[in-house]
Amino acid sequence: MINVLMCAHQSGDVIGLALRQLIDAPCVTKILIADGPHIGHAPGTTEPDAPSVRSVVDGLASAKVLYQYTDNCHGMAEKGNRALEHVSPDCQWMLYVESDEVYHEDGLARLAEFLTSAPYGRYWIKTADLYPDFDHCIMIDDWKPRIYRWYPGARCQSGGHHYQFILHASQKLKPNARTRGMDELPCSVCQMFHLNGLRKRSRRVCPQPDGTVIWLGGGQKRPSRIHNVARAALPRSLRDSKKRNL
Repeated sequence: MINVLMCAHQSGDVIGLALRQLIDAPCVTKILIADGPHIGHAPGTTEPDAPSVRSVVDGLASAKVLYQYTDNCHGMAEKGNRALEHVSPDCQWMLYVESDEVYHEDGLARLAEFLTSAPYGRYWIKTADLYPDFDHCIMIDDWKPRIYRWYPGARCQSGGHHYQFILHASQKLKPNARTRGMDELPCSVCQMFHLNGLRKRSRRVCPQPDGTVIWLGGGQKRPSRIHNVARAALPRSLRDSKKRNL
């Protein structure tokens, strides 16, 4: 009932951690991976992709995954829309997942159950940003638009970060929450673990002398305490990769 759209570029270091639970989840019937750079990509940011996204995907050998590489798209929206041409016939919901966003296997099961009677057509999902030791995380007020009821013909929206919204032409980009079909997904259902802050190329986490951190993202500086993470709370792929140096 759920299809996943995942746009990737030079993320072979983390994409396997994100894919494992999605592949194993019975509720996920297809995973569309749109790999490659897009025209206008910031110059000087291209680095050797090792391991490559393609090699990681091939190594997982899942029939659920459709891999597509392009390097002539004019933005993330166009890149995602090319992959959306391959949505499975049974798709009822589309989950947008970036390649460094990891879901717990139990959370995916709860999400599937929640969606059977979901009162809204799309949801924001809460993120927890992990520390490199996987024993701690940063909890900031960070909600991302991620899950959408699927309507044939829906597309990623162009402009800025709007590509994260997968909407039909009849739907508005940013409706008023609770009045026009969008709400926050309860954290008791699921949240995602974001690996962006601990990747080698990231400069998002700034430790402070008082033991707190400043998280840099979205043009903002957000203070946070460091929270403990129980091992059981980690998705299976992160438990198996505990204290991995990304």
